[in-house]
Amino acid sequence: MRSAAFEKVLQATGYLGPNGQPAPGLTLAGESVAANLRTVLKDDRVGLNADAVFSAHSAATSIFKDAGNEHPDETDIRAWHEAAWNIGVAPLLWIVTPTDVRLYDCYSSPPSGDGTANTPLVLDRFVIDAADRLRALDATCGRLATETGAFWSSPIGSKINRRHRVDRELLSEISALEQRLVELTPDDGEPRTRALARDLAQRFIGRCIFTWYLLDRGLAQPFLPPNLRPDLSIMFVNPESAFQLFDWLRSTFNGDLFPMDDPGAEREHLTPAHLSYLRDFIEGRSLIPERHGQGRLFRFRFNAIPVDLVSSIYQQFARSSAAEEAASQGLHYTPVELVHLTLDPVFEALPEKARIIDPACGSGAFLVEAFRRLVWRASGGKPASRKLVREILYNQLFGIDINRSALGITAFSLYLAALELDEEPVCDVKDLKFDHLIGETLFEADSLAEPLPDALLTQPFEAVVGNPPWTFVGQRGASPKRAKGDLGTARPRRSPDQAFLSLAAKLAGEAGRIGMIMKATPFFSKDVHAVESKKALLKRLAPTALINLSYLRREELFPDALGPALLFFSRCALAPDPTRVLVGSIPWTPDFRRTGVFHVGPGEIRSVPLDRVLAIPTFLKAATFGTVRDGWLIEKLERGFPTLGSVLEALGRSETDHRGQGFQVQGDSNEPPEHYFRLRVVTPDAFTAFRVNENALPHFNHKTLHRPRREGIFLGPLLLCSKVGNSSGAERGRYSAAVYEGDVLYTQNFYGVSFRNVDPAYAHALSGILNSSITAFQFAFGGPTWGLERPTVEPHDLLSLRVPSLRTVSRSQLDALVRAERAAAAAPEDADRLAQLDQAVFELYDLENEERVVATDSVDRARYLIFENRKERIGLVQPPAPEDLRAYARQVTHTVNAYLRARGERHLEAIVYQKRLKQADWSSGVPGVTAVRFVMEPGGPSAEATIRDGDPTELDALAAMLRGQFESDVPPYLNERRQLRLYGDGDLFILKPTEARYWTRTAGLNDADVILADHWLRRLDVATDA
Repeated sequence: MRSAAFEKVLQATGYLGPNGQPAPGLTLAGESVAANLRTVLKDDRVGLNADAVFSAHSAATSIFKDAGNEHPDETDIRAWHEAAWNIGVAPLLWIVTPTDVRLYDCYSSPPSGDGTANTPLVLDRFVIDAADRLRALDATCGRLATETGAFWSSPIGSKINRRHRVDRELLSEISALEQRLVELTPDDGEPRTRALARDLAQRFIGRCIFTWYLLDRGLAQPFLPPNLRPDLSIMFVNPESAFQLFDWLRSTFNGDLFPMDDPGAEREHLTPAHLSYLRDFIEGRSLIPERHGQGRLFRFRFNAIPVDLVSSIYQQFARSSAAEEAASQGLHYTPVELVHLTLDPVFEALPEKARIIDPACGSGAFLVEAFRRLVWRASGGKPASRKLVREILYNQLFGIDINRSALGITAFSLYLAALELDEEPVCDVKDLKFDHLIGETLFEADSLAEPLPDALLTQPFEAVVGNPPWTFVGQRGASPKRAKGDLGTARPRRSPDQAFLSLAAKLAGEAGRIGMIMKATPFFSKDVHAVESKKALLKRLAPTALINLSYLRREELFPDALGPALLFFSRCALAPDPTRVLVGSIPWTPDFRRTGVFHVGPGEIRSVPLDRVLAIPTFLKAATFGTVRDGWLIEKLERGFPTLGSVLEALGRSETDHRGQGFQVQGDSNEPPEHYFRLRVVTPDAFTAFRVNENALPHFNHKTLHRPRREGIFLGPLLLCSKVGNSSGAERGRYSAAVYEGDVLYTQNFYGVSFRNVDPAYAHALSGILNSSITAFQFAFGGPTWGLERPTVEPHDLLSLRVPSLRTVSRSQLDALVRAERAAAAAPEDADRLAQLDQAVFELYDLENEERVVATDSVDRARYLIFENRKERIGLVQPPAPEDLRAYARQVTHTVNAYLRARGERHLEAIVYQKRLKQADWSSGVPGVTAVRFVMEPGGPSAEATIRDGDPTELDALAAMLRGQFESDVPPYLNERRQLRLYGDGDLFILKPTEARYWTRTAGLNDADVILADHWLRRLDVATDA
């Protein structure tokens, strides 16, 4: 029975409706709950027994504990907080007392310092009878703040950091323990000695954790021999007791769990010092160097810590035990959040009897979570029987790995998961025994170079999942050679991980699903092998979805890797149409490193035609990193204009005589030509857009060169093109090129074109084009590196730019462009001159007005791809300036009115509000939510859009609407409502985060397209005609 205070608080914050019905995403105690929430809501051993959990984007965000009609004491609060921290599924714990709401950080375990029982710190308290405090709670942590992501930037959310979450803390302590155990073995310089020390350390830690798990869950106590007391510290008090424990484990559990390759070595190496460190770990004394000896207020509790977190921790063992192999095979830690994000679309409507395989299973993180989901589905949310759990374990989960020790960890993780998911009482020691998995469902194999085991080829799998190594090197060395027309060997250069997709296609057959984390770069490369591989995969595995994660690569998406990632899905319910590809990017947020929350909603995902993706290689990046409008413009450029390389050839600027990269110093020692010493050198430090200051250039003074370049490429006048996207652009986000009138040398950081004996106007025209926004647009949304790797511009990328044919443009257009280029060169800091240059370039490309908007906006958008640092990208999430908001509204109304102009009966007007919505009281805040209202008025559209300032009190009706129950027909993993369109009879509200990136003119174009596609105007037409 929920208390009155609990009901009042959850209704005031939008989690419960006026009649007490739960909002979408809220799970109440007593309902059928998923296994991962059972420890939160209904597990007496854990002791939390929460009353509700709210999940947004299929991830739990808040745990609600009703203290009832009595005030809890500090012991209760500490116990609840400790349990919530150990469970680790949600960042925030609400404790609702009869008079107030207390919020606690579930991702933080406070140290106990001197060992006294300190009370956990409360993040904030809210008095229930104080209306202003309830509104403040709602604005900060209510349902809308949670679903829009505003919570994480609130004063409360900003205090929470996943670096202190239970799995991170446990990983840090285990890593420190492993290192201290290894250091107890004297280093004699022999690699075998060090390897043995690490192997033994991992065995001791593994047995310690497994026994801790059995004891905390009450599984071991009935079966322990009389000489083993059920106290883990006492079990590790001396070597004799420890080996009695090890003998019992070996006799009770099978060989997949604890391989005992050399028991004699264990007895020789286990010392009291080893056991002392193990007891420190057990008893809560930190072994991390900066905290060594410091006690913990919260102890690790393995009856609460989810097995998938334990499994993810064991990935670290797989890496540390084979550090060199891990580097060569591209192994990296896969965070639990990313495992969930990958499996969510795969499991949507997946049959409960589905067989699932991970072809590079590592420590089994994907298989463990798949195991949990299969059991939940098969049991219908009810407690699972032992028979059901074992049947799924032995018949539906398969894995392959080249590393046998990784398979051992996978087996260990799956056994632990089976014990957790099995809710039958353990009445006999035989109930703790398992069949062998290695050799039956888990196979050691070089899956790309060797025939697959026969057991995996009897029938296709319903799902293939995983995170294959990105730089995989098999036991036989290189990957199979490419064969023309063979889809199985088609792959990009230096990206053998894509061969795993071909393997996945083989394992999945004609209908099986695929969900894998891949290296993103090959999907956006212009390399011929990458393009062919992408085409083959998208056709063979249609329908597909590609979700780009590259914006997060520097935000600890992978704690130990910086590579750009992409989620690849095939034949999932997320993308049902085989003629289309679903694409999108999970946006950068300043809080991701701290929260690990993926902000992905329907607004970040879009559907594009497969035939366009196949026909125009650059279309995929434009649609994925940008919008459909970006894809249309890229397509127009690719289809309608020649490459820069062909234009230069038409101007007589051959690759053999007139253009190329500058000289390279490092390498071979060759004597430079004598005339080099008479010339100055353009270096990156002295380079500026449009023109280079001769006086700032040093003279050539290198005694040797790797390879002197031919003289013709240094003859002026020259067009010098930077090989990197950097701050040398006339505006941050623009590419930089410059004209130099005389002869000059330049380093390998530049690609130069000599215009000796050619009309110099062509050099200035190309300088204007390259410094314009249309070039920034092409590199940002069609180039293979910006936003993915270092923002370089290699010669191939430069020469593949689409530019007008300068031989065929009119002389007046050419002269106008040259004048605009010279004017911009005279004052490159003048925004008006840069805008005039852009317009002159747009004339050559014959761009429509809306295409010009997309190109102009791309400079700012490119800036955030070139400069990936947080200081730069924070501009994405700054509140839009009032003039930007009006420009957005003007673009929406202009685009919609262009459609309405044909009938001349109605027009759209916009109303902007200077106050931001953070929650239902519309108080200002960061990031908040901004609303723009569009109203249909009688009469045909005028030439200028009508934009009015709105009265904030008009938003009260919208506030009431937002607090109602509105369902969503999108999958639960896309349920974050960062962008809302609320239609009335004659008006429309658009709500989006108060972040500049959502209120650009390009965003206005795309929102107008969506409004037109929503058929709102068509419904109004019907009403008008009636």
